[in-house]
Amino acid sequence: MQTQWQYANQDTTHDNPDLMTGSAIYERVKRIIDFGLALTFLVIFSPILLAIGIAIKLETKGVVIVSEPRVGRRTSNGHRRLSERVEVFQMYRFRTTHELDAHILRFTDRRITRVGKFLQKTSMDELPELINVLKGDMALIGPRPISTRALEREIVPEYEVRFDTKPGITGLWQVTRKHIGTIEEMAATDISYVYNRSAWLDIKILLLSPRAIIWRSSAQHWLDRSVLKVRENIFYNIIKRIMDLLIATTALIILAPILVLIALLIRLDSSGPVLFTQMRVGKRVLLVSQTGPLLLTTNFKIYKFRTMHDDQNQNDAMHQKWVQDWVEGKLNKINNEQEIIKPKADPRVTRIGRILRATSLDELPQLINVVKGDMSLVGPRPVPVYEVEAYEDRHYARLDAMPGMTGWWQIKLRGRGTLDQMVELDLEYLKRRSIWSDIKIMFLTVPAVITGRGAK
Repeated sequence: MQTQWQYANQDTTHDNPDLMTGSAIYERVKRIIDFGLALTFLVIFSPILLAIGIAIKLETKGVVIVSEPRVGRRTSNGHRRLSERVEVFQMYRFRTTHELDAHILRFTDRRITRVGKFLQKTSMDELPELINVLKGDMALIGPRPISTRALEREIVPEYEVRFDTKPGITGLWQVTRKHIGTIEEMAATDISYVYNRSAWLDIKILLLSPRAIIWRSSAQHWLDRSVLKVRENIFYNIIKRIMDLLIATTALIILAPILVLIALLIRLDSSGPVLFTQMRVGKRVLLVSQTGPLLLTTNFKIYKFRTMHDDQNQNDAMHQKWVQDWVEGKLNKINNEQEIIKPKADPRVTRIGRILRATSLDELPQLINVVKGDMSLVGPRPVPVYEVEAYEDRHYARLDAMPGMTGWWQIKLRGRGTLDQMVELDLEYLKRRSIWSDIKIMFLTVPAVITGRGAK
């Protein structure tokens, strides 16, 4: 069976030496442009580079910039091993991990720092590669530089064509792929670029690179569409996060007297801590492992005002049993399977707790989770870890967005529906979410809270 790079190789005429080595004039002009643009970018971005360096030093000890061996341009043809016929150079990038380990997986390895996660997501960790462009190790446009470890594997001779030009910071593969792709697809694109490279193609790739960087920061870029069913909008996520921070911070300041009063009433009503904390499941995150990209669930500690007597182990055990019955449909009403039975008078709930639950005031501390970035103001309901353990495969899609303080579930059903109904509402929100729909949900939450429908 022929691979895509073989088709790419057959579609070109590589008997012409100019196509194999590139036009001498083109190469010289490209080198001059690369040097000029790289120097200009370094000057323009110098404040950003300095800020990144300071952020890295403030968060962790160690060097700011690390270097990794990469494969450069092919120096000659022949029958010797490819590793003996290529240039090897040290590629520079910002350190994004606690440990100086080049083999650490991107994005979700625990050794990646907080600053490192941001740099990797925005591709800003690659800015020091401009130094490699100045030195002549790389170009602005070209195939991605691969690790020297890749040369230990057998490389098909036809694939060596990709080494006939300098590797680049960005390239045709980066701006044209719609998902993580395969090695064969990358090889076909790289070979196509080598045979068809020109000043116009380089300019086009350079102009398309910002869009590719934004696209690369989303999980949908790395995962097959059969795995990630919900499409992301990067600009929506940025605006939503800014809105969450502004509203949550303002609300905490304005509601501070009420929060203090509630805390005093809880202390006077029953013994135990003011706040109730529990591990909840957050948004699924991307892990690029050696076996391929995966989506893994994350956990965070949620904050709520305590509404029960202080016996968390017993409370968790009883709630876990209720959740299990709910998931299995044992709580569905006989005359209406789309509505569930909820306990009318739970003896574990305190007097103040009943009021807080009826008015949803017990959830105000979740504003702290919103500020921390664990939650959003609007999104799927944050559920306990043991609830997700009972999920079927079709239920996990609701975890592809950050959980929220309110949402369609809280407005339309508010604890009265089944698991399938909750998932259906959450997926409907994820598919149609927008800033306008979030604002609409926040406004509709007010009458739902006032009427207390479904709140127990």
